[in-house]
Amino acid sequence: MRNLFVIIFILLNISYSQVTSSLQAWENILQTPELVEYFQGIFNNLGVTVEETGEEFTIQHTGDGYDFEMGINEEKVDFIVPVKLQNIQNMIAHSTDGKINAEESWRILDVLFTPLTRATLQTPVLSINWRRKLAGVEDLTHVYLLNPSGGEASKHTLIYVKGQWLVLEGLYGNPRRTYQMTPDDSIEYQRKIFSAMQKNSIFTWWKFSSWYKKWRKTVSVDHKL
Repeated sequence: MRNLFVIIFILLNISYSQVTSSLQAWENILQTPELVEYFQGIFNNLGVTVEETGEEFTIQHTGDGYDFEMGINEEKVDFIVPVKLQNIQNMIAHSTDGKINAEESWRILDVLFTPLTRATLQTPVLSINWRRKLAGVEDLTHVYLLNPSGGEASKHTLIYVKGQWLVLEGLYGNPRRTYQMTPDDSIEYQRKIFSAMQKNSIFTWWKFSSWYKKWRKTVSVDHKL
């Protein structure tokens, strides 16, 4: 029994040290100008939870760099995204040179694609039905994040039901619209909707809906036609 406790203690310490070293490496990598620009306009304060360890931290985009803070202040962060330890290590591996090509962009977004979409749509302001109708957003949608190397796309389903959005990994039901987005398309959309969320005025949402209706023609197919 004593040996079992010793083994568990060692494993927990190994896991903690892995997370700590990964966060430190991620912090160093994100300070490069290319990556500061890559995430510009996507979030101001991002809460991150590590599934295996329960580790929580906040990344603040300061405009010209990032500040890291242990723990999450739910009133301060724009989104909270759950990730796995392997996700963090993968993101580090794909951005070690401080530059992001199309393939690396897809791999980074592959980690954040579904959880960031879920966190965005769970924001109370986006659960209001008139905003959904104003933008012409369908209540059942399939979304593909296309892999530029030709590999399998990331996929999720968006369902609006009883005044809230459900975001499910994989494809379910018969969609009213299907999106097929490149990493650049996904980044552009996230910047636009985050800007509208920050300003949160009737004019801003009208402006966003006008942009969205034009943008979706380039990345989606309407199945109602």
